[in-house]
Amino acid sequence: MNYRIKNMKYLPFLILAILLLIPVLSVGRAFRVALLPDKGNNFSCGTCHTNPGGGGARNSFGTDWEAIAIPAGDTYVPDLANRDSDGDGFTNDAEFEAGKHPGDAASKPDKPKAVSARGKLLTRWGKIKADALRR
Repeated sequence: MNYRIKNMKYLPFLILAILLLIPVLSVGRAFRVALLPDKGNNFSCGTCHTNPGGGGARNSFGTDWEAIAIPAGDTYVPDLANRDSDGDGFTNDAEFEAGKHPGDAASKPDKPKAVSARGKLLTRWGKIKADALRR
């Protein structure tokens, strides 16, 4: 009994340590959403994870991020931008530009109609948007 009472003085420190660790463990890698082209505004942690809240299994874009972006210093590099992670026929960059999910094959941009601007035929979202902004 005397042993239990003697060690009870450490209990508040143990509880405090656990309480301080809970937020650290629950935040995970949420800083990565700020590294995405849309800054995580469209899908947040669900951009890379099958669970929209984050954590756990990754979708196809998350798997590609892990294989390509993390070794490149956690950066959205051209190799990842030009990849079609979900296999829907659109690059990750085109999906981000259209506000669609790069890790979900059912979420894909509408095929842009060819637009003629200043004598050029434009068919990519970014070019169409950029041209519209110049006007």
